[in-house]
Amino acid sequence: MLRNTAEERTKEAPFQLFFLKNDETKNVEVTEANKIDSEEVKRRLEQGESVFITRKREQKTDMGFITYELAREPWYLIRS
Repeated sequence: MLRNTAEERTKEAPFQLFFLKNDETKNVEVTEANKIDSEEVKRRLEQGESVFITRKREQKTDMGFITYELAREPWYLIRS
C-alpha cells in the first residue's frame, strides 16, 4: 500500500512555477512541472516577468477541523 502511494506521488509534478507578468494586467501564470526548464525561466526573466518556484504541497484534507470538533465533545460516560 505504501509503495502505491509513493508511486502516485512521483507521477505528480513536484514543482509549481509562478510567472508574474510585469504589465498593466499583472496576470499570473501557474504551471506544474517535473523538471525546471532553466531556459524558460531565463527567457521569462529577460522579458521582465517575475518568477517564483516552489515545491508542490500535498493536498491535505480538512480532517483536523473535524477531529477538533469531535475532541470538544465530552468523551466520558455518566452513570445514573
